[in-house]
Formats: sequence, structure tokens, C-alpha cells
Amino acid sequence: MELRHLEQILEICRSGGFSGAARKLQISQPTLSKSIARLEGQLSLKLFERSSGAARPTTYGAFVAQRAETLLQGVASLSRDLEQLARGEQGRIRIAAGPATRLKPLPELMRRLAVRFPRLHIETVLETGLGVMKALQDGRVDIAFGYSEHAARYGELIRKKLFEDAVILVARADHPLVSQTDITPAELLRFPLALPSVLPGLAAWAGELDRDQQDNLRAFISDDYSLIIQRTLDTDAVAVGASFLFEGPLRRGELVPVSSTLTLNYVCWMLTTAERWQSPLIKSIAELAKASVTERPLSDAA
Repeated sequence: MELRHLEQILEICRSGGFSGAARKLQISQPTLSKSIARLEGQLSLKLFERSSGAARPTTYGAFVAQRAETLLQGVASLSRDLEQLARGEQGRIRIAAGPATRLKPLPELMRRLAVRFPRLHIETVLETGLGVMKALQDGRVDIAFGYSEHAARYGELIRKKLFEDAVILVARADHPLVSQTDITPAELLRFPLALPSVLPGLAAWAGELDRDQQDNLRAFISDDYSLIIQRTLDTDAVAVGASFLFEGPLRRGELVPVSSTLTLNYVCWMLTTAERWQSPLIKSIAELAKASVTERPLSDAA
């Protein structure tokens, strides 16, 4: 069975007969009749009941027509995706990133997209951690970069793991907690925290809290890590986040790690829907996203 057979069967069902279908397909009626007759012979099945110029699909014909519509739509979508991938500049990609992923891998991915698809139209949407997942689910974006804990509730999404990092606590060098080791939740929450959101893993570690501890857990919430870092430098707040977010201040000695009993990993994923994952362009972006965190930055190679 060939694609042209699927097109023919579907059009005969839509037109109700061979003559109307032949006109739509721009072929002669005898050619169409011979094509279907040969197919019926090959399959040893009767696809249509013919009478008085009309054609009614048999059970087998109706089954093929139903499957044919989905398959032909897939072929048309594949053709569009291949054309978009080949041209690059004609497509538009919408990407959602959270507070951490807008810092890694988004900037390096943008550099690589500029090289691979220089005229690709790109729209970035900066959201909260949970917001990126909702934006993807609602169809407002094609790709989302986010933390595994936020994505856990969206089991139907396609996930591509990009990297993993430890979640750490950091504070000013002269902070009272810096001299202590294996700090417990009760000891930590005598001080305010600065973070983009209270992750489920962090909440589970903290356990039952009194009112003051609850206030400290949510003392400073921001989706901008530069503000979180500034708050930690200016106050007794303790910042929480993946270690890569604090590389600069830690290297300069402005912030230092705080030892605690918290063991939590940050896992960064690229996510998309099953439908969008069929696009070669989306798969190419997934490869570039992975390269952006595993290979030497393009800025270093310049």
C-alpha cells in the first residue's frame, strides 16, 4: 500500500463515489478505479461497495480511511517540519525558562542557535519555575527549560535531561551559621531564606514549622537570582539554589557555603509535548541545549 492509495481511499469516502474523487485527485475515473481494484486484489479484501455511480466503504475501507487521515496529516506535518528545518529562518520557536534556566542553559543555547539557525525567529518567556510548565501545557510555548521537581506533576511531557547539580545554602562570610556544620532545619530557619520558590524537597526537609519558621522560609521570594544574591550580601538571609547560580560570588569570597543536612539535587530538563517532539527542529534544539552544558562555550572558542 502506497501513500497515493491512502489519498485515493480517503477522497472516495469523502466524495461518495469514484467520479467525484477522481476530479478532486485530478486523475481519470478509470485510472482511479484500476488503482483501487489492484489494491483490493493485493490485499484480498473488498474496500468499497459500488452501486449506481456511488461507492460505500466496507468495514475494511472505513478502517483504512480512518487511519489514512491521521497518517496523511503526519506526512504533511513532517514535510512542513523538514522545510522549516532546512530553511531555518522561516520558523518561530517560543521558549520558556525559569529563574535558574534563564542563566543556564539559555544564554549559551541562544549563541548556538544563532550559529545553527541564524534567521530563526525566537521568543523567550521568562516565568517562575512552575510557570514554565504551565506555559508549555497551555500551548503558549514550544519548549520549556525547568527543574525536575516542578515538572513532576506533568507526566505526559517529553523530558530530556541536560545536567544535574547540587542544591546548596550560601550566606555572607561573617554569617553566624558559617562556623557550624550539619545545620538542621530548626537551626537554619532562625534566619530568613532567599530563594525563587519553596521546592517540595526543601519543604519536606523542613518538616513541621511554627509561625516564625514559616515566615523565615518565605522571607524573600524572587524569580531573579541577582536580587537573591544581593539580598544575601546585604542581610542575614541564607540563599538556596543550585551551586552553579552562586559560582561568581563563591569564587570571589563574597558568599560562602553553609553546611547543612539538606541533600537535594537540581536536575535541569528540556521539556516539550509529544506532538512538538515530532519536529526535527525541536530535536535539533534539544541537541544544541545538551551541547550548551556539556561542551566548551562558544564564547571561549572565539
